[in-house]
Amino acid sequence: MSAAASSAWLPLYGLFYVAVMLYWARVGARENGDYQTFFSAGHSLAPWISVLVLAGASLSGWFVLGGSGIIAMHGFALPSVLVAGVSLALPGVFFFKRIWFVGQRLRLSSQAEIFRSYYESHFLVVVSTLIALVFAVGFTGLQMRALSQIIETLTGETVSALTASVVLGFVLFAGVAIGGMRSVGYFGVIQTVCAYSATVTLAGFVLFWSDGFAALNSSLSELAAAPEGSVKFLVSGVIHFTGGLGRGGELAAADTAVANLSLAFAFMGFQASPLALKIVLSTRNANGFGAGQTWVLAGAFGGLIAFAVAIIGAMGLIHPALSVEAMLARLQEGSPWFAAMIFIGIVAGVQLLAGLALLTAAESVVRHVYKPYFHSTLSRRATVTLTRVSIAVLILITVLMQSLTPVTLSAIAGLALPCAFQLWTPLLGVTWLRWITRPAAATGVGFGLAGVLLTEPFGYQVLSFLGLELPWGRWPWTIHSAAWGMAANLAAVLIISAITNRNAFGEEAREARDFLHGTLRTSRRSHGLRSTAWSAALIWLFLALGPGLIFGNAAFGKAGAEGASWLVGMPSLWAWALASWVTGIGLVWFLSYKMEMASPYGQEIPAYEPTLRLRRDRSDAEQERLRILIITGAAGFVLIVLIAFSFGG
Repeated sequence: MSAAASSAWLPLYGLFYVAVMLYWARVGARENGDYQTFFSAGHSLAPWISVLVLAGASLSGWFVLGGSGIIAMHGFALPSVLVAGVSLALPGVFFFKRIWFVGQRLRLSSQAEIFRSYYESHFLVVVSTLIALVFAVGFTGLQMRALSQIIETLTGETVSALTASVVLGFVLFAGVAIGGMRSVGYFGVIQTVCAYSATVTLAGFVLFWSDGFAALNSSLSELAAAPEGSVKFLVSGVIHFTGGLGRGGELAAADTAVANLSLAFAFMGFQASPLALKIVLSTRNANGFGAGQTWVLAGAFGGLIAFAVAIIGAMGLIHPALSVEAMLARLQEGSPWFAAMIFIGIVAGVQLLAGLALLTAAESVVRHVYKPYFHSTLSRRATVTLTRVSIAVLILITVLMQSLTPVTLSAIAGLALPCAFQLWTPLLGVTWLRWITRPAAATGVGFGLAGVLLTEPFGYQVLSFLGLELPWGRWPWTIHSAAWGMAANLAAVLIISAITNRNAFGEEAREARDFLHGTLRTSRRSHGLRSTAWSAALIWLFLALGPGLIFGNAAFGKAGAEGASWLVGMPSLWAWALASWVTGIGLVWFLSYKMEMASPYGQEIPAYEPTLRLRRDRSDAEQERLRILIITGAAGFVLIVLIAFSFGG
């Protein structure tokens, strides 16, 4: 088959994909009435839609690219990647049902609105918005850049990476800006199914190329017998007291049990992010969260990671040149139509996350920052229009950064998950821990973000640019930045909660606290199982993600210079991770249903009617704020340009 014919399949599948996307975007726009329910689909998304979209956004597209890359680079020394389905499901069990109840009672539709109503904290609103922006620009932008490079390869460089980025950005804008949250939900189901199918199919072809699962593991055994290869099948210790990557800490030193546990904490940040809660608060009822977290996310998608993504990564480990991009290029030589179909499935998974991130970030900027602080009289229609403009601007920024500043884009992307993990403390204050005070929640998040920035490349590169050199590098003591940030976060929360008034909450916060306490009372049976639940959760965390991973090095056989003797025909840590995944599903089920954390609930929730207050004219203050913002932004831009020219940038 000619090269032209081979590369023709990709645009044909792409056009069909765009046509289906535009159809569902139009369906969403019609049901929205153009703008009335643009942001949250009228809180009417069916639970099964939300379940699939949450699972697809959580694991599908970015884990195919990033998760398989981690396995190809580190081997099976980071088994926490393989049980990411369970790690991501646990926060949903803790938060989703209670957050949905608070949102329904107070008629809220986003994380920023919850922070404003419950904590009355401008800081937390801005932090939630910034984290949404980091996901929209950095986290998804990095993945879109990888897709653009794959398109360049598959088309024989007929389509450049920049052109591919522009096309992908235009498709994103059309899908999100037309139909809003409804189109994200409706088309997200299709995207999730496509991404899941593509991942399974690609793993199947890896097994075909490898002559089967046994042959693949035989190659892994040969690699483990090599002196430099055995380390990729072992957790290297509990903790290494190094200065961090870039400060005397070698890359392999990050493969410790503590590194695995703290990396799992970073994964857990996604379900506390504004993206995940946007889906939760747009859902019709809370009856699907238990089944979704147990059987869809931890079960089906957890199995996808533990088996399919692991197989794809294992091929890259055996043959370092065979990345996902190289596999698709090789597949295209023999079956270009099939390669194009798999690639479109991967694109669908990444674009699902990107579309959700762009909508959440643009809404946060316009509805939760610009409108309340600078233009409170902005109409609903104008708010939707400005949000669409913001989506276009964010896509433009992302495309430019993909082409011009890929290193900065990568550094920003690395902040998304650990920064989102810092939102656990204010969310715990809303849902479970009533003793977390308003000052403690805000200060804790601030300290947590500082801890993340000081242990990630973006933070210490900025300080280095300003002439300040930190004595450590990335992830000191092999501890991920998410855990360093949470350590500072929790310390601040505990200290400040102890010295501030625990009853100093506003009217809406008191209503939410009383409503949860009075409505979601657990039964006597689940109350009696609390000690069992704590014990089971801590044991699972210890063995599946924590120091107990050391036992996984040899639990199912050993690997070394004398060869590998794996009792179940696969790397011991891989088998350990599979066992952890199976038991993790049981843990999620137990917490969801037996402990009633995410069990179905059929009671109607009436809307809370706050006390009526007179609205003051704030137009003069808002105009003054806007004037200060414009002047500050212009001065900051000029200062950045002058510094860049001064240093020869």
